[in-house]
Amino acid sequence: MNQAARALAALAFLGSVAVAQSPLCITGVVEAVGGFTICMQGETHRIAGTRVYLRSALVNLNQHVGQLVHITGSDIGITCRVVDVFTVSAPRALLTGCGTPMPGCPYRLRVGPAALGQWALFGAFTDGFVPVGCTPPDSIDGTILLGQPTFALASGLLTGTGSGDHTIQIPAVPALAGVRVWFQGARQDIGPVGPPQLTNVVEILMVPFMPVCGPVNC
Repeated sequence: MNQAARALAALAFLGSVAVAQSPLCITGVVEAVGGFTICMQGETHRIAGTRVYLRSALVNLNQHVGQLVHITGSDIGITCRVVDVFTVSAPRALLTGCGTPMPGCPYRLRVGPAALGQWALFGAFTDGFVPVGCTPPDSIDGTILLGQPTFALASGLLTGTGSGDHTIQIPAVPALAGVRVWFQGARQDIGPVGPPQLTNVVEILMVPFMPVCGPVNC
């Protein structure tokens, strides 16, 4: 990592020194919850790829099912991770993935949107939930959705025409079938300097060997 990317990583993913208070911000894809959960706090939806549940008296979350959004809300969880949603808006940072999550295949991840800035990509073998800020007024925007340990995978500079791009070559090890991996990115404008912004997570489940690897054309 270059110096700028190390600073971004420290701000975004070593957030234990400044865990956000209410309200919190989180980016992710909204999914409907089918039936009851063990949380029993009126949750109706969740963030895809996580165990973060959502409820709202102010926003019709059904209108956002399947959409990647930026959420502000309050952590009201007692035994679960439950967010009472205040607002829903377009995502400020996003992570996309494509390819076949299979041993021996490439898998591509892209951090965006494009702008003059810097980006970083991280991975973990479990999910997490650490709100680190909401801008304004905080200096970081988002919630860490990766568990520990978290691994820094790639970083670089963003231009006005391209996203942060990293392709992982999954080892051709059959024993990897069934393994889950979570990825999350961070981005920061540097012209002018803006706050680090955390993306949604992309979760993959390694599948058994199939005839061919799919394209990585996202």
